[in-house]
Amino acid sequence: MTIHFVPLCILVVYAVMTIGIANIVMRKKLGAEHFLVAARALPVSLVVAVLLGDMVGGASTVGVCQRGYNEGLGSSLYSISIGIAFFVFASTMSGRFRRLRAITIPEVIGKLFDTKTRLVSALVIAIAYFFIGITQIMAGGALLSPLLEIDIWLAQLITAILFVVIISTGGLHSIAMVNIIQVFFIFAGLLFSLIFSLIIIGGSIPSGFERISCDLPSSFLSFTSRPLLTMAGEVAGTVFTFFAAQAAITGVFAAKDHKAAIQGTWIAGFLIMPIGVAFALIGMCARIHFGESLPYGLSAAPAMMLELNPVVAGISLCGLFAAIISTGPLNFLAPIQIFIRDVYSVYIEPEASDKKLIFLNRMLAIILLGCGWATAVNFKEILRLTYWAFAFRAGIGVVLLSITYLGSRYVSEDGAFWGLLTGAAVFAVWTLGGSPFGLHVACPSLVAVFVATVVISRFRKRRNEFAPEVQNAFHPETKA
Repeated sequence: MTIHFVPLCILVVYAVMTIGIANIVMRKKLGAEHFLVAARALPVSLVVAVLLGDMVGGASTVGVCQRGYNEGLGSSLYSISIGIAFFVFASTMSGRFRRLRAITIPEVIGKLFDTKTRLVSALVIAIAYFFIGITQIMAGGALLSPLLEIDIWLAQLITAILFVVIISTGGLHSIAMVNIIQVFFIFAGLLFSLIFSLIIIGGSIPSGFERISCDLPSSFLSFTSRPLLTMAGEVAGTVFTFFAAQAAITGVFAAKDHKAAIQGTWIAGFLIMPIGVAFALIGMCARIHFGESLPYGLSAAPAMMLELNPVVAGISLCGLFAAIISTGPLNFLAPIQIFIRDVYSVYIEPEASDKKLIFLNRMLAIILLGCGWATAVNFKEILRLTYWAFAFRAGIGVVLLSITYLGSRYVSEDGAFWGLLTGAAVFAVWTLGGSPFGLHVACPSLVAVFVATVVISRFRKRRNEFAPEVQNAFHPETKA
């Protein structure tokens, strides 16, 4: 067994440093509000860190590189779609969410509609995040397996344990502080990886690009290598899912003011888009360098990085590790937030103490990560699972945009409730049917949510108008 000693040492030092920051923050003995939304005091830089921390993860790096290895440049559409989603959200809901002073998306749904719709949205988001979190465990395993020369299941177990440590130490504020460092290393590692990967396959950067254009099939250079209906669904699902991206939007809820929320969202959108292109190119370099010898292409990113100079490889792997470790904990923190805020504190024990809530946070983290690891060993393709989970929760974005721009007169409580259930039913049927006609499941489920919401609202009118604080948050220019 060969262990890559120098890259491993660099990565261990980096991991200890970032987890140490979380512990330092925790020593301040923060309460549950600080644990979940950092006392609503995050400046623009930390808002950007939380947003990027959720969306630049294993899927944007290892997943895009995996698909780049198998299919080419079209895999970068993932990060480009996320950037578009940031811009759309910043232009529509970012400021509204911050003014509402909520903590979770289901809490927003509850304020706009009723408790049953809130509960449905909570379940949808929690399930989606569980599967998105699984992709981060897969990505972490793909990184550690070739580095340590261990089986993938053991590498995934180590990743899950790291996630538990990060979550249980300091909550959102520590994750945000860690993410400032993570974002720096993500971009530094990305730059090193791309430059040296091109040099490895071509001897120089221009020659590397020349080999990509000459040695790979023409389909690898196209953004439309996948069926058009599949791509359209993946893009639509990614854009709409951001409105239910609890982990990322936590940064908006925790922003110090309305301006920080909007600016942070715009900046994050601009920063994320080039990441996909770069990792797609690294995957294509891996295809040239390794041929078809990498099973499923899952380890394309770390395998390519380990071909670099040991010090450069260590820095590059830190960037990859940063992307995974900044996203995985947030993905599992999101369903914990939802359960505590939208189920436990509403239906089970509304008067629970801070101490009890933080203890419950930690216990849930251990349970969810254990289940996530047990599930991760059965999946192989990161982006496919990510897009599927995105589509599952995307209907919440349709409901939120409908109530905001059509108005409460046309979107009732029953309409939203049955719209979400109809979307979930269509999602299940379409998935079990194997995505007929090559149409990605996001398209029929999104249409189903909108049509059902509007039609049912036509016959079952709204019972309650917005509370004054909701009216002021969503439409401050009008009076409640």
